[in-house]
Amino acid sequence: MNQVRTKRDVLLMQAEAAIILRKREARKDFWAFCMYMDPKFFSKRPFLKLIAMALMRIYYAYCSKTIRRLAVSLPPRAGKSYIMSLFIAWMFGHFPEESVMRNTCSSPLYNKLSYDTRDIVRSRRYNEIFTEISLKSDKQNVNGWNLSQSKQVGYFGAGVGGSVIGFGASMLAVTDDLYKSLEDALSDTNNEKVWSWKQGTHDSRIEGNCCSIDIGTRWSEKDVLGRLEEMGKYDEIIRIPALDENDESFCEDVHTTEYYRELRAETEESIWEAEYMQNPIEAKGLLFPKSELQRFKRDELKGSAGVIGACDVADEGDDDFCAPFGHVSGDKVYITDMLFTKDPVEITMPRLSQMIIDAGCDLMRIESNNGGRIFGLGVRDILKGQRHTKCEIQARHTSSNKETRILMKSGWIKKHCVFLDESEYEKGSDYARFIKALTSYKKEGGNAHDDAPDGMTILAQLYEAYLLQRQPRKVARGAGR
Repeated sequence: MNQVRTKRDVLLMQAEAAIILRKREARKDFWAFCMYMDPKFFSKRPFLKLIAMALMRIYYAYCSKTIRRLAVSLPPRAGKSYIMSLFIAWMFGHFPEESVMRNTCSSPLYNKLSYDTRDIVRSRRYNEIFTEISLKSDKQNVNGWNLSQSKQVGYFGAGVGGSVIGFGASMLAVTDDLYKSLEDALSDTNNEKVWSWKQGTHDSRIEGNCCSIDIGTRWSEKDVLGRLEEMGKYDEIIRIPALDENDESFCEDVHTTEYYRELRAETEESIWEAEYMQNPIEAKGLLFPKSELQRFKRDELKGSAGVIGACDVADEGDDDFCAPFGHVSGDKVYITDMLFTKDPVEITMPRLSQMIIDAGCDLMRIESNNGGRIFGLGVRDILKGQRHTKCEIQARHTSSNKETRILMKSGWIKKHCVFLDESEYEKGSDYARFIKALTSYKKEGGNAHDDAPDGMTILAQLYEAYLLQRQPRKVARGAGR
């Protein structure tokens, strides 16, 4: 019995000694800290060790009073913001009197990241490593919080456009995703706004030998990371693509190889390269070349689940009115009919109304910008007296950038939309003029007109809403069996 107790005591002592060593190592080494704080998460994502090692170089630079600048770009959901929150907390463990600024694309995101970082500092596991660190009792608001040892506000920041006047960053100045989406990053107006705010507000708060870390997707050569890289401002840049040189997922725990390959097939190349491969390319050539359009003949269409239609009302005198109609079959939309004309509203309104009846359209979405709402009401009034249609007319306003919206849906359109074979429509017809306009649209911009691709983009967006609208019917049928 005594021998058994002795062995058990030895095992307990060894276990306690191992824990003490792990805590000491976690205090000295950031990757060890990550593994101590969340071993399940980080053991499945070994690629994050590369980021942790780069962040250790930030630590050494700060210790030696050297300014160091790091840029990190990873695919979505990789954990880059999480590891940044842990690093900030770890740095506070070594320099609790210093301050950190962390700015993001929006106030809600800033608040979330501030909350997450504050909770790490509050956590039991953190306090097992940094026993002397605690939050100041009267300064714990997510807008700006202090440690007990802070000389000024310890953690602060804002969303792009927000104010951080009165605070200074002495240890770390972090930007964590300054763009909400591809649309923001490709908008010249928004890019200038973000760049000006970065220079005028973010940079003006940096003090002494504060180190800088910029985290974000490499959307464009014109985004903040692209400009700073071109100016040679970074000491180190880390980019990890979703698929490696063997076309395999960089981390199966984030997303599988199969998932990324399928996503690549459905995503327009420039979007895939930027958001997932961290390789911004400026779009070139045609967005919808004829060789990439799927084609069909009318006699090949064997029934459909329903018919949807979209309408881009002409904005200006030289614009085309564009209204594609598509038969939904499986995951394909067969574009069977088209109204594409420069005719005035007194002609297009009755023509569209009759096409809705003839096509048996179930759901029609009309873009309500620039008179589209009034046009939609007019179509509804015409159809009210018709017994042969129960088409639902939707009028939707869109405020997003047209070029970006078209670009984002282009991959889906090429994969899921099927157009009539050239032998199925006459030269000079609305359908022929539409195909010419669609296949002439350039990726790089500078297009005189975007009516054809915009009409298809509205249809692509409507398809998703149409499926959701029909889903409850299927559930109801099943429930009655």
